[in-house]
Amino acid sequence: MKRLICVVLLTVSLPLLAQQEFELTLSTKALDLIEIGVAGFHTEGNMDGASAQQTLIRDLQLTGVFSVVPGRHMNLIPVVKDPTKPDCEQLLSVGAKVAVTVAITPYTEIGEVLFHGVVTDTKTCKTILSRRYRGEPGLLKKLVHSFADDIIYTFTGQRGITNSRIAFVSDATGNQEVYIMDYNGDNIRQLTKINSMTIFPAVSPDRQMIAFTSYYRGNPDLFLMTLGKGIETLYSAEGIGSTPDFSRDGKWMVFSASKEGNTDIYLLNLESRKMTRLTNHVAIDTSPRFSPNGKEIVFTSDRFGAPRIYAMDRDGLNVRKLGTIGNYNDSPVWSPDGRKIAYVAMFNNRFDIFVLDVGEQKNYRLTNGEGSSEYPAWSPDAKRIVFASNRNGSWQLYSMNINGTGLIQLTEAGNNTCPFWVM
Repeated sequence: MKRLICVVLLTVSLPLLAQQEFELTLSTKALDLIEIGVAGFHTEGNMDGASAQQTLIRDLQLTGVFSVVPGRHMNLIPVVKDPTKPDCEQLLSVGAKVAVTVAITPYTEIGEVLFHGVVTDTKTCKTILSRRYRGEPGLLKKLVHSFADDIIYTFTGQRGITNSRIAFVSDATGNQEVYIMDYNGDNIRQLTKINSMTIFPAVSPDRQMIAFTSYYRGNPDLFLMTLGKGIETLYSAEGIGSTPDFSRDGKWMVFSASKEGNTDIYLLNLESRKMTRLTNHVAIDTSPRFSPNGKEIVFTSDRFGAPRIYAMDRDGLNVRKLGTIGNYNDSPVWSPDGRKIAYVAMFNNRFDIFVLDVGEQKNYRLTNGEGSSEYPAWSPDAKRIVFASNRNGSWQLYSMNINGTGLIQLTEAGNNTCPFWVM
């Protein structure tokens, strides 16, 4: 099976397995991205317009909806004082089919700032969206996020993900601990201070509980940290208790555990703490994840040789092998809309990210041999995937669109892996 310790600082090579032949017509689906340009922000007073502009650009880049016109082109456009009056002809000439103009001014009566953002169709020069937000100067970034979410909603009918978080593992302080950050890599903060290897974080839908594996007692045991209540042990035995996942309603947890000498999948009722064994096979079954409706569980098993991806009903019945690519798979995770499953497959002794379209029964390759790419996790709107990769030497977290484009690095310090996108 794949390495338990989330690949951080582990340099032992995995065995090179014979690769399954497949056609490289697995090229990813094209996304019809909207070409949007963000003009320079007009500011009055002591406002950092350039930083606010970059925050909005990053928000739009991370949506999987927009293709943002490069800054070198947008810098050719003069800043306008009134965002409702953009120069549509100039904006269209640099490739901005949709343009964003913003003015940030003091709201002097109560010491706040007024953020006025406008989205314009440059072909018709008609306003698509106009929003005003007020807040304290220190909350300017949140005002920008709110505007980004409103833009996303206007074009897609779905709320944006700027308020989502990503839990992950980092060794930035010398020990592997659980951290959490904003969806775009900002505001990183440490959650655990166990001073021991701590891996595989999973966050409950209400953000009140975090499950993880820790070697605190010298063995990979499963723990649960509840907001305001501290940390408790969920599973402790010889062997492992790992790869936890919460059901969408937050009432159940599924995880893998070694009991009686074998690693199987278990279901835990979080209220009664009753544990039910779902698999009972001589193979190693691990990495379970709930489907969005909670009726199915996808997992990794080597029951017929090398590890492959399987699914079963939540009662452990109806086990079936899925049509994934390659002879060594791991880390399956359902998309929030239930239409796809992301996973990793090994080729040339490295892992890459793939997506199985469950309805079409087709596989799409998202990364291709740039280091090893592992542990995919879906954004709440199913438009992006975060993952860990050592493509630049150390293990860092990256985010990309679901066709492999729009790659952005999220972390820099230390080694970072095991991402879990918090809904």
